[in-house]
Amino acid sequence: MRGMKTALIGLSISLIPSVAAGSTIASSGDFEISFLYPVLVAFLVAMLLWKFFVPRQLSALQVAFEIDDDLYEVHRLTKGLDDAKELLQQGRVAFGVGLYMMGMMGVLVLIGELLFKADVYFDLNLWLIGLFILIPVLISPWETLNAQLVGKNKLRVGRHTIRTGLRRIITLAILISSTVATIFYGMNINDGKITPVWLAAGMLVFMAPTILAYGRIMGASWNMLLLNKWRTARGRRNPIDPDRPSFVNRLFSLLLVMFLITMPITALNGIVTVFHILVNDPQNTEEVLNFGGIIGHSIYERIDLISDILFHWEFIKSAPQFLSLYLSLNIAIVGLAFIFELTRNLILGGQTFGGMFGVTLDTPREIRTEESAQGRQLAFAFAGFSGYTVLLLVLVCYKEFGDLMPFTQNLEDNGFDESMRLLT
Repeated sequence: MRGMKTALIGLSISLIPSVAAGSTIASSGDFEISFLYPVLVAFLVAMLLWKFFVPRQLSALQVAFEIDDDLYEVHRLTKGLDDAKELLQQGRVAFGVGLYMMGMMGVLVLIGELLFKADVYFDLNLWLIGLFILIPVLISPWETLNAQLVGKNKLRVGRHTIRTGLRRIITLAILISSTVATIFYGMNINDGKITPVWLAAGMLVFMAPTILAYGRIMGASWNMLLLNKWRTARGRRNPIDPDRPSFVNRLFSLLLVMFLITMPITALNGIVTVFHILVNDPQNTEEVLNFGGIIGHSIYERIDLISDILFHWEFIKSAPQFLSLYLSLNIAIVGLAFIFELTRNLILGGQTFGGMFGVTLDTPREIRTEESAQGRQLAFAFAGFSGYTVLLLVLVCYKEFGDLMPFTQNLEDNGFDESMRLLT
């Protein structure tokens, strides 16, 4: 029986088109008209997302506030596409959604490169990918740091312009100086060399405000999200999804429920694994990191079937079509689904009655009555977390599919070999 399963897995792998290990980069002097196809297709898909998908996802927003013990009043803020499009015009919402679309555009161009010519990257397209991804990544921690420092009832667009500008300059200086200080400290204890570990530490410090905000929001509303998304998965109406969910919405909700259930375990497993690797430096470091940390590697060692599947998984990961599929699913689940769930939760006010220590910019009553408060929630969600989600996606791609990604050889020449990429 086990041999038959192994044979079936091997047969499925043989049907996947092969590709040479590594990728080449074509310069502008080697231009071909086919190099434009990824950008054109990405632009077309991004326009469809902007015109139709984004307004549709914001067309059923609700806000709730407690009127008595365990009794909540729920109000509908948007009842259709027209209401959603009007909300997208509020304050800095266009700025936040623009950053979100830039991140999505960067990943879409990367998918196009893998679909049309997987073994050749056009350098101008890589510049576009880098620009579209880098700008949201740089702005994401700045936005979340400002929101957390300012707090509720003080983040008002158009008021105290000079004070707001000074505060933003100071927070930017804090963010940059703390990141640079971390890297310089690593250089001082390593004879003036920038090591991968301390470069990763600097990146962690830079993204710390977004990571903290994400943890605070998810922690404060974990109960509420889990219960309501489970109701959506079962086809029932709830405060987050007031309309009867479609099959696709139910499927995404089920995936989010699975993610929410495993999120605390996954986070703890990741933290403990990193400390274990850095402190104990085990001989099988790369294997532990490659197969899901301490928990994943323990299961891998004890279950033969999972070992067989993961062994063949290494071969599947060398197929560019699989990487393209992986990126597409991540856009669907993380980029398109989860960030809108986060937005609905912020608008609903789930942090105020679902838990404590959340990031609250406005009270639920203000969100209900003030369009500017509604706009602040949207701007914060898109500007604060678009770059974070895209950065995580790119890091995972270099971890799992390094042979297919551009500049992998340059990273390895500078110390970011496979084990270091896994650790990062």
